[in-house]
Amino acid sequence: SGGQHGRAGGRSIARSAMDTTQESLRLLKEATDDLSRALRNAEFEDWVAVVLFSQLAIEKSTKALIACFEAFRWTRDPSDQLRRLIRNGVLPEAFLKVADYAEEAAVWHGRATYGGLMNGIWRSPAGLCTKEVATRLLDRARESVEQTAVFLTDLFGGI
Repeated sequence: SGGQHGRAGGRSIARSAMDTTQESLRLLKEATDDLSRALRNAEFEDWVAVVLFSQLAIEKSTKALIACFEAFRWTRDPSDQLRRLIRNGVLPEAFLKVADYAEEAAVWHGRATYGGLMNGIWRSPAGLCTKEVATRLLDRARESVEQTAVFLTDLFGGI
């Protein structure tokens, strides 16, 4: 078969061009929704929520790019898969920045959910997700979603 293949629940699934388009657009919509949630939470200075939704927006926009060409891996950090597509000439080098953002943001999902170590002491999510961290990830989420939206519009035409 000439279709793309992925894994779902331990079984192989064939992916048609239509499935690929729909999956990419679904992920972009989710990324856009997550970015909107991050922006709304920034108004209330809820930095934990801003970090969490920014991380999700970056992850999903990265996966939307990957899904244009192949099944994405189920991971918080899809940066290696995106970098491979760039290295292979499938995506332009401009997306290396998105890969870097995905790698940087991935660790923040766990930190925003469970907390983590800082200077040898366990900190709560609120102790880790500062305004500085939140605004940096929010800026990266905005850029990732915008860059992905432009690419998908060009690739699939007027979405």
